Amino acid sequence: MSQIPILIIILPLIIVPIILLLRNNLYSYILSIAVSLINLVLTILLLQYVLKSGNLYYELGSWSAPIGIRLNADLLACYFLLLINLMSFICLAAGKKIIDDTVQENNIFLFYIAWLLCNIGFCGIILTDDIFNLFVFLEISSLSSYFLISQGTHKASPIAAIQYLFIGSIGAVFILLAIGMLYVNTGTLNMTDISQSISIGNISLPIVLSIGLFFVGIGIKSALFPLHGWLVKTYSYAPSIVVTYFSGTSTKVGIYILLRVFLDIFHTIEPLEYYDLASFILFLSLLGVFLSTFFAIRQNEVNKMLAYSSIAQLSYILIAIMLMTPEGLSAALIHIFNHSIIKTGLFLTIAVLFVNQSNITISDLSGYGKNFPVLMLSFLILILSLIGLPLTSGFISKWYLVSSILDSNVWYISIMVLVTSFMTVFYAWLLIEKIYFSDLVDSKKYSHFEFRYSFVILLAIASIFLGIDTTLTVDLSEEISNQFYMVLDK
Repeated sequence: MSQIPILIIILPLIIVPIILLLRNNLYSYILSIAVSLINLVLTILLLQYVLKSGNLYYELGSWSAPIGIRLNADLLACYFLLLINLMSFICLAAGKKIIDDTVQENNIFLFYIAWLLCNIGFCGIILTDDIFNLFVFLEISSLSSYFLISQGTHKASPIAAIQYLFIGSIGAVFILLAIGMLYVNTGTLNMTDISQSISIGNISLPIVLSIGLFFVGIGIKSALFPLHGWLVKTYSYAPSIVVTYFSGTSTKVGIYILLRVFLDIFHTIEPLEYYDLASFILFLSLLGVFLSTFFAIRQNEVNKMLAYSSIAQLSYILIAIMLMTPEGLSAALIHIFNHSIIKTGLFLTIAVLFVNQSNITISDLSGYGKNFPVLMLSFLILILSLIGLPLTSGFISKWYLVSSILDSNVWYISIMVLVTSFMTVFYAWLLIEKIYFSDLVDSKKYSHFEFRYSFVILLAIASIFLGIDTTLTVDLSEEISNQFYMVLDK
């Protein structure tokens, strides 16, 4: 059991050179899906262990921290690991035909290599207890992401990848500078040691600068408003299966880094309160929710509409975190998991319907409710969940979000949350109206059931299940939140 954290990183890393040597597209897919399934099972086992026995540490080379590099599987890490590996497996399982039809044949095995490396980077970020290795894993995921984005069939795909490269590099520089300043000031890279060193010494200028640099760098990497510009182009021009995968994972990993840095490493000096960062971020997030929802309503392209919707949902998550209460953190964690399922399902529906087509507009969905009844019913459930209809996971998210705001000192911002949630109905209705109340535009579209449709249905069922049985999301989120705020109280 103690080997699971390193196995989650090492197993895909072993598969990568094998795929490179084989250079066979079918074998590449089989190996990728197999290792993704194994990682998902290992993550579930790890979560069960941590729930029963507490944090699981793995020290590489038997060198004890802080000298050696250590992996730390705590409850927060397991929560995000489950999310990342579940989405990776679902997208790979549903995406074979999409990848075959959208990626050049000679690049398909390289595509799977980049996918595995990206997932390795995400898992490494979550598991590492060394802040420099967090940066290393962040760059592994970023570099592989640039390649994945560039493989789209749209002529703007390489441009979107280059833009993401430049913006991502800027974010990486901010984070690296922040890490350098922390190291100069504390003399260690181990996260636990850094936290203890900051609590012992005075808060120096390098620490203050490090906090600011981390905030900007994480904001860029996570597409937090107003540093979100790259996300809209990426979601518009990247391969549809890559967009599906990123919608449920990439930005969520950024939120994880924010939680780990500000609520764990810096918890002793409470930077979000002491430097009044929380109020500033709260203001930006409220502005982001309103403007992103407004722009989503104005979009004609489905991917851009869903991209702006994602920015708004990320702002909801930040609002909950910036309340600086256990209830707020719980609401944020609940929404992270639920939103990942909803948005992955919505993007996956578009991906399986329009395999090799870009610039999908709302009108392209006209009449699909008649020709694809089961698939579109699942899509409808996910849309209603995004709005927050009762008996869906989205309702649970909104309920806990609004409840946590009403229990805080800034109860009045619940009005903005409710208003923007109502605004979501406008762009959701645009989709529903075309799907169910318009005639079919493309009469060549066939309606027979395909295996990849089942994963959209699975995500829709998961959304309903998590709206009824909240054991996974609510109970885990509250336990994580209580652990964090017990540490903060000390």
